[in-house]
Amino acid sequence: MAVAAFSIVLLVGYATGPAAETPSRQTGKTDEASQETFVLVEAFVVEVRLSSLYELGVSPLGQKPNSVSVDNLLNCLGGKNIAQVTTGVKVSLHPKGDGKTNITETIYMERQAVAPASRRTDNPVVSKSYRNYDIGNQFDASASVGADGGILVDFQFSQSTCRNTSSSDEAPANTVSRQWSGTAYLKVGEPAIVGATQNEETAVFLVLCANIKDK
Repeated sequence: MAVAAFSIVLLVGYATGPAAETPSRQTGKTDEASQETFVLVEAFVVEVRLSSLYELGVSPLGQKPNSVSVDNLLNCLGGKNIAQVTTGVKVSLHPKGDGKTNITETIYMERQAVAPASRRTDNPVVSKSYRNYDIGNQFDASASVGADGGILVDFQFSQSTCRNTSSSDEAPANTVSRQWSGTAYLKVGEPAIVGATQNEETAVFLVLCANIKDK
């Protein structure tokens, strides 16, 4: 079986509510106050069974008012073998700066090949080899605090991972690459869905949450 590399596009809705609003930026005295403020931005990748979302009444095409919400995800995470947080990263940054986190991991999958028995022996010869895969994620973010206390976040998130891996399978592992980038306006301490993808069985969501930390 050949390596299957793909990216997938979500049909359910996301980035609704506060993330769709346009904020005003701090000026004057609020700018001076922001010099003593840092923003902690967290990113989570959540994978959920589509069937479980549909059971909650979520529209498969993101039609309001039944588009997927963070509450739906939390509901699914509370169940068994329904949803899981597969990645979590965070970065602390100054409102006038930016932050980045990057992690790369190399995994090695063992493969076995059986050669037919030779004239010298009646037993087949088993040879082992290893194939390596680089997986990981990168999260870049910048933030500014609005006059109303909300946080405007510009973000880029990329992820590379493997799925359906098995050391006993002679076929290479399937690989998945995902990329999200955009702008979200977040209420302090309230997570929001800012990106998502799906295939035939599961949906994968990028959730951002931002908090203000005083120096």
